[in-house]
Amino acid sequence: MLLSILVVSRSYKLLNLMLHSISNATSLDKINVEILCSWNGANVDESKIKNNSGYNFKIIQRQKYHFATNINSLASHACGDILLIINDDIVLDSNSIDYAIHELKNNSQVGLVTGKLRYKNGMIQHVGITFNSKNIPYHKFEKLLKSNSDLLSKVDQIIPAASGALIFIKKSLFLEIGFSEEYEICGEDIELSLDLREKKDYIILFSPRVSGIHFSSATRKKNNQYGNSNHDLEKMKKRRENFINKVSKNQILDELNDLTNQIEILNKIELKRKKIKNFFKSLKKKF
Repeated sequence: MLLSILVVSRSYKLLNLMLHSISNATSLDKINVEILCSWNGANVDESKIKNNSGYNFKIIQRQKYHFATNINSLASHACGDILLIINDDIVLDSNSIDYAIHELKNNSQVGLVTGKLRYKNGMIQHVGITFNSKNIPYHKFEKLLKSNSDLLSKVDQIIPAASGALIFIKKSLFLEIGFSEEYEICGEDIELSLDLREKKDYIILFSPRVSGIHFSSATRKKNNQYGNSNHDLEKMKKRRENFINKVSKNQILDELNDLTNQIEILNKIELKRKKIKNFFKSLKKKF
């Protein structure tokens, strides 16, 4: 089997939307795909799950919600050579799965593939994660640009870290490293990205052809579990500090290239804002 899709869910409405999107996101044969779910929702809602993906769907476990623990457990049951770790609040665009698998299979330097996620209104949610001067991770250009902005590159890019909302990774590699289960709410995706780069010297690849709508932590917000805890932030900062002290020169150069790209795009955003501001000033003078 080629692909195992792993999802943690407690909302049948979100899960149904995500499952339906899979049917258009890949052209793989039915025998090459399985969807494994950790169901954390109500028993009464489980019967409302509708699998319109076209692929085999199984609820593997029903246990307390903890994203890293749930995903690690699902991965241990997976039969596919490649894992797609996906949030239930994502609706994938056409062919996204096929694009990601192609990149992962055809570049031996790639440890993980992620994609472009947008909010329902079309604004950017995720085009990669990077770090500020205090070693705190943040989403690049979040809510600053439309996902189809001409300022964003149309080609694949190397990024510092990826969101756990959408990750493609070889099963053997994930089982070797896995998600750290020491985070309370989130941060395991950051640590996985840094582990792959530091310990294996892999790159984290962002592919704009891999994309979808992200209803961004809809279930967590409903259950007041959104955001980072102080414990998680401190743990991420320490992991980042250790990474900087141990990582290879090439990995540092990749980050410098990423930061240079960010600065160039932010400068263009600011230039556009100034032009718009000056345009409205000129209109006021005329009237």
